[in-house]
Amino acid sequence: MTLHRSVHAAVLAIALAFPSGLAAQSIVSLTAPPPPGFDRALAQQATQRHLERLIGLDTQNPPGNELRVARYLDSVFATVPGVERHVLETAPGRGNFVARLRATRPTKRPLLVMGHMDVVGADTTKWSTNPFVATVKNGYLYGRGAIDDKGMLAATVAAMQQLATRRDRMTRDVIFLGTAAEEGGPPIGVDAMVGQHWDLIKDAEFALNEGGRVRVQDGYVRTVNVQTTEKVSYNVVATATGPSGHGSVPLPDNALAALARAVSRVHQWRAPVRPSETTRLYFARLAEIESDPLIRGAMLAVSRAGASQAEIDRAAEVLSREPLYSATLRAGHSLTLLNGGIRSNVIPSNGTATFNLRALPSDDVRALVAAMDSAGGEPRVRFALTGEPRQAPMPSPVTTALFQAMERAAKAMEPRTTVIPFMSTGATDGAVLRGKGIPTYGILPMPLAMEDELRMHGDEERVPVGSLGWAAEYLYRVIVGVM
Repeated sequence: MTLHRSVHAAVLAIALAFPSGLAAQSIVSLTAPPPPGFDRALAQQATQRHLERLIGLDTQNPPGNELRVARYLDSVFATVPGVERHVLETAPGRGNFVARLRATRPTKRPLLVMGHMDVVGADTTKWSTNPFVATVKNGYLYGRGAIDDKGMLAATVAAMQQLATRRDRMTRDVIFLGTAAEEGGPPIGVDAMVGQHWDLIKDAEFALNEGGRVRVQDGYVRTVNVQTTEKVSYNVVATATGPSGHGSVPLPDNALAALARAVSRVHQWRAPVRPSETTRLYFARLAEIESDPLIRGAMLAVSRAGASQAEIDRAAEVLSREPLYSATLRAGHSLTLLNGGIRSNVIPSNGTATFNLRALPSDDVRALVAAMDSAGGEPRVRFALTGEPRQAPMPSPVTTALFQAMERAAKAMEPRTTVIPFMSTGATDGAVLRGKGIPTYGILPMPLAMEDELRMHGDEERVPVGSLGWAAEYLYRVIVGVM
């Protein structure tokens, strides 16, 4: 196949930059010509440079220290013409960042593009590199935040730097938002933006955030999964009580034994299957590219609007062999904490276990907790919700100009790909914006193989170096696509 000259040059430059040991799955070929005026080599270099610097700014949450990143972003956007900037401190050392690239003559409401500046902690003993020093090895860039979410920030900055050269052709402003505390903690991130600085972003027509996936399989981008809604995160605590005593005299009502039995039963329990419009469309589009006849048939059965609950349940049994599909079909609960005892020779009078519950937007969370309590089946163990139930916002529609631009951009870069609206099993800042009436769509724009995607929040987080330029170009195409 003959490549467009500029494409061939960019692919060759990326290949030469990689060590000979580069894993094949990290290279995603790109044969489409670049958008007019877009410099692929510059996008690749800029995204990598920004990401390396962002990784080097330690923003583990806690304590966060997101102002380190906010000030770096402020220094970058200070060199971009037509940008209005705000560093917004919301707690000592913490805060949010807003940069607004103004169109010369806007006729439409702005597009908001956002990502979070904090990262989860890292156990440095489990990494082969320093997680807070960006390290390129075998074609991958290693570092905490490489994919969650500093890679998104870096690619967005690189895209906006090139977009600034065409302000006279833009029909809307582009607002960049970097948030604090997305990975947990006090409401000083997107909540503070909504509560204290809403005027800076309230006119956005729609928003682009993390949360989706660009999935690589067989050497190409097979699917682009666009988050249109997400589960609601809760914690459920199981508390066991019983008599205390000396470890030398076993007691039949041992609280920890009861807790262990209840926890084991609830771990095996599954919430009811409740397909939504988003879930049905997700499986319908996956069915178009599924090669296994049994799985394809189950996907079609789940996606059929008139299917009976019995048909749905039978299909779900097949699909639930894959944990991700199971989590998409129903509320999911994961055992995350076990606590009990003070000494090895003391029988404690209580113990607790925490389940992280991810409820579907339509679920009655109190009914789910009651079902968990019933499944536990231990009179000395009670399951209770931490906090109060929250109202889930409506899913973002697939009919907006932004969703359609995301679909066009994906197809332009990889005609074989399938674009799939989906419900994220994780939680993001997007839910807050949806709750305020701003349709928000999630995408993690770097093409990733599943092996790399699963390193998010884990050890040895990494991103293929070649995926960085792809991400910047995808975001550039999407932004231009709504102008």
